[in-house]
Amino acid sequence: MTVIGALVLATAGAGCAAEHPNTPKPTAVLAPTVADGVQVFPLVGLADLRFSAATLNAKPGKIRVDFSVADGSASHNFVIPKIPAARTDILGAGASQSVTFTVTAPGDYPVICTLHPNMSATLHVA
Repeated sequence: MTVIGALVLATAGAGCAAEHPNTPKPTAVLAPTVADGVQVFPLVGLADLRFSAATLNAKPGKIRVDFSVADGSASHNFVIPKIPAARTDILGAGASQSVTFTVTAPGDYPVICTLHPNMSATLHVA
């Protein structure tokens, strides 16, 4: 195979890793919507092993995370180790689960996917 042929194949194959068209684009900071006094965050586990937001900005109180896994992604979960109630099951691509918990103390709470050690975010409560 020639160098040009290898480049053509490499370029053509690069499109295979493209995200699903309905996959949200990652954002640095996510503010909640509020429904019946509950702060609601839609958060997605992405195929590139990131959460769709790096920081979830909340106030002390009741919080709900609507966690889903993007189509075409590996399995993920949502876990805040310091808050035992803030944990979803391991979910496959296209699946979703909501988790509701209360945080009373301000601070930064690390968010992880237990399957992917480098996949992290922060729940910032102020």
